Amino acid sequence: MPSNPPKRREYTAALEDTRMKYTGHVDLNRFRKLADELASRDPGLTVRLRDVRDAARELREVAFEAVEVYRERAAQIGAPYLGHLEVSAVEPDEKHVDCVQFRVTRGRTELLCIAIAREPVKVRLVGPFKRGKQEGPCADAPLRGPEVVKALEDRIEQLVREASAA
Repeated sequence: MPSNPPKRREYTAALEDTRMKYTGHVDLNRFRKLADELASRDPGLTVRLRDVRDAARELREVAFEAVEVYRERAAQIGAPYLGHLEVSAVEPDEKHVDCVQFRVTRGRTELLCIAIAREPVKVRLVGPFKRGKQEGPCADAPLRGPEVVKALEDRIEQLVREASAA
């Protein structure tokens, strides 16, 4: 992300029939047609994405609770330095339009939890791994249920152990 993102007006000037300096007219219908074309490839994706986003939010809450309990206990026993863990918000996946994800991180070590909306819907846990290195290992689990919760708990524990190694 640029440190100085363009202001909104720079994006909307062409839409307001005022041309920006040094730019030509953009064929807006071309981009309307592109949106129509891409959306028509999988008309049920919106509904499936809503479902996997809800499931990912539930799993994110599981991860957040686990991290908070760990963090609180580490502080209680005089080891607050162990609690430097973060759980991100659920957001669109970085690689695929039909997925959402959240991350659990400590320093450069991270775990990805990716909810996949293509059939069959599922969750893919990636990591823990060091950011900038090869991602993996990967494991798939059902979108909901005790199996995915246990797999997530196991991976968070593995992340904490690896990231806390002296």
